[in-house]
Amino acid sequence: MKFKIHQFVFFSISFILLFSFNQKQKEIADKVFLEIVATPDKLPFFNYAAKMAAVDTRPFSPKDKVIYPPTTLFKSRSNDTATHGGKVFRLRAKDDSNYAYDISQADGQILQMATFYYEEIRATLGDGKSLRINDSICLSPALRSNFYLMYKSNSKEYPTDKGWVYAVVSDDGKAVLQKGLIAPCMKCHDQSKTDRMLGAK
Repeated sequence: MKFKIHQFVFFSISFILLFSFNQKQKEIADKVFLEIVATPDKLPFFNYAAKMAAVDTRPFSPKDKVIYPPTTLFKSRSNDTATHGGKVFRLRAKDDSNYAYDISQADGQILQMATFYYEEIRATLGDGKSLRINDSICLSPALRSNFYLMYKSNSKEYPTDKGWVYAVVSDDGKAVLQKGLIAPCMKCHDQSKTDRMLGAK
């Protein structure tokens, strides 16, 4: 009887350990996100000229008579300062032609947001490197902050948020700070009407 009890306990513990090991293996590898950050040239900048009509963060008014230099810089509209809220960012998309907040994205789509703390500078014209927010103030990127990524894998091997996996990579691009189903990311992108897309926010 004691042998059977010990045998049962042994197999129970083995099953639990094996299950736990398998669970830990079912997540996307860090190297996937680190490589994305390490090779930014493979991802084009968000095409500001083609997409600004769909995004209301444009750094100028279409009615302006003055033509301002185009910029790849945006100000985050998120209120969560623990993430990219309160920062400026540059957005890269693997498939820029298909990127928009009301269009479903294909498998393999990658969105990379490089974020920065900023300082306000007084300027009447943009310089293409800063973001003009009114007639006299521009936001200039200062200290670099973290990278925020979305990767659409639709994998069955690990949990996804309707096909998407999120990641936060350190400002130096050397460490994955968070990945997978990140609660603040999911909470915000759940407000999307289509495929977790929110536009350049």
